[in-house]
Amino acid sequence: MCGPCPSYNECMRAGEELLFCVVGKSADCVFEKKGCICPSCPVTRALGLKKAYYCIRGTQDEQEQK
Repeated sequence: MCGPCPSYNECMRAGEELLFCVVGKSADCVFEKKGCICPSCPVTRALGLKKAYYCIRGTQDEQEQK
């Protein structure tokens, strides 16, 4: 689901990084915000998540602890 996101880039693709809402932010990739599809993602809905840009900001729990 993450692949079509406008912010998902070649670095993430090369590292096969996916499902940021569950595993947390990208460990090695630097990128700019170009849009976020998390709010419309079926995984987000299924898990009852309410945040966005998990690739930058971390999981729901990590974002709520800030």
